[in-house]
Amino acid sequence: MRLRTLLRLFAILILMFVTQKVVFMLFNLSHADGAPFLSCMASLWHGLRLDIATACYLLLLPTLVLLISCFFKRFPLRKVLMPYYILVAIVLALIFVADTILYSFWGAKLDANDLIYAAKPRDMLASLPLWATLLAFLVVGLIAFHYYRRLRHATPKELTRTKASPAFFISHFLFLILFGALMFLGMRGGLSESTANPSYAYFSTHPFCNHAALNPTFNIFHSLFKVQDLSREFQTMPDSEADALLGDAFAPDSTLADTLLSTPRPNVLLIIWEGAGLGMVGSDTVAPNLHRYMQEGVYFSNCYANSYRTDRGIVSVLSGWLGLPTTTLVKRPDLCRNLPSIASSLRSAGYATKIAYGGDIDFTNMRMYLSETGFTTVLGGDAFPSALNSSAWGVPDEHLLQPALIPAERPFLSAALTLSSHEPWEVPLHRLDDYKRNAFAYTDSCLGAFIDGLKATPLWDSLLVVIVPDHGIPFTEGQPTSDVAVSRIPMLWMGGAVRQAKTVDRLCSQSDLAATLLCQLGLSAEAFPFSRNVLGTRYMERPQFAMHSDKNCLNLVLPGGSWHYDCVSRTLQPADSANTRFVEALLQRLYKTTAAL
Repeated sequence: MRLRTLLRLFAILILMFVTQKVVFMLFNLSHADGAPFLSCMASLWHGLRLDIATACYLLLLPTLVLLISCFFKRFPLRKVLMPYYILVAIVLALIFVADTILYSFWGAKLDANDLIYAAKPRDMLASLPLWATLLAFLVVGLIAFHYYRRLRHATPKELTRTKASPAFFISHFLFLILFGALMFLGMRGGLSESTANPSYAYFSTHPFCNHAALNPTFNIFHSLFKVQDLSREFQTMPDSEADALLGDAFAPDSTLADTLLSTPRPNVLLIIWEGAGLGMVGSDTVAPNLHRYMQEGVYFSNCYANSYRTDRGIVSVLSGWLGLPTTTLVKRPDLCRNLPSIASSLRSAGYATKIAYGGDIDFTNMRMYLSETGFTTVLGGDAFPSALNSSAWGVPDEHLLQPALIPAERPFLSAALTLSSHEPWEVPLHRLDDYKRNAFAYTDSCLGAFIDGLKATPLWDSLLVVIVPDHGIPFTEGQPTSDVAVSRIPMLWMGGAVRQAKTVDRLCSQSDLAATLLCQLGLSAEAFPFSRNVLGTRYMERPQFAMHSDKNCLNLVLPGGSWHYDCVSRTLQPADSANTRFVEALLQRLYKTTAAL
């Protein structure tokens, strides 16, 4: 009876996980990107090892309870396991629904790094309209109830024994110990040298198939309990070899091939535009003001975002740091408080520093990062009148981009992080039929009104305005955030402090803003190990590349094309041994330098 109970529970859990995969694929079919039907179906088989591992972990407690029951003449098994079944049902349903729904927005599987968003449920759910949020909770409840009933039904109400002979104990213990040994093998992933890990699910050249195969519950708990010692991540070669491969790519260079500014100490206004990749704002129909300003300022036309979310992109913009594909630095206070930043460098040069965001500034530990890295004044949505907090994420951009953003002190660095061009794309403007592009059109209109207003003030003559997105977003149906085209962004310098309009077509990343800006101001950028002075005299003599990281992968952009590196399988597409070694050297230095912060 006991062994039969465990086998029934095991079969039910496996059936749950297989069903989850089918529903996941059907719900996110737009992300399949041409994956063949047979490859999608193969996800069910290739994900089975992780399904088995997860089921075995979940059966540890029932196995222990069944062992204990042998010592009792009558044992209320179902009653004892009922609280555990309720917990398991809720956790499995919640993870499954969250992973399935959020994948449609992120194009990436849920893992422990995303749990930082769960600390602020309101902000996490702001990506969904109210009806979808309510529906999601209803679905979680229904699925959890179904899971609980299935587990409860497979469990006998009571276990009894008529006699306590030695043969009874020996036979039951032997069967349960044998089952326990098989469970250990299942948790381990078999007899191979490697233990169960997410790479077991990776079998296809189509990321969607690999993601479908990956058990979301296993993925979360594997990453949750994995101690991430960054100094050991991606260490594939001697440091001397990595240094030789990278050469002088990040060597400090304070020289100037071109001077963009007419004043050595301009006031700086930095506008970080939520999600404004060129795929969205590259049309003057969507962003007429941005395109008008491109003709008036210095436009960096070949720039790429370093990561794919705000909490990562803001570190790249402000600290000149490359995006890490396996973690976000703002969730590591021990590390991110030691990052260099534009704010701290300008503050040391006598600048007043201020940043404003219309949403929850405590979301993803942002306030701590901003305060620790040089911003004296950090304002969130709670600094605005409550009547203005009218959107899902907070205060709409028209109320953020106002003269109050400008500090009274001189010189100053003032930064603004916009939020309206973010799902659910609800904005007080209805100019375009496409609701996503309409949200960007709204922020563009707010930007135009704000900057045109500044032009009419005496401040304009000494003002440098820098507009740069935090990241790009998919601009076609089913496009993943890891698509290199998503990461291409505009970067624009304008204002009365700019000498003349021009286009800079040098390949660069948003992380290069820090060194480029500081060198234009005659300040040292040596504290920024991954930020390059794009307008340095030696820039074009060095390796030309941009790097964009997504979850567990990155894109390497070179003048001749782009390559996609999968950090789980450690493979580069298209295959290229030289570029593979360059990416590995880059990751090795990035992780080792980050760990040393």
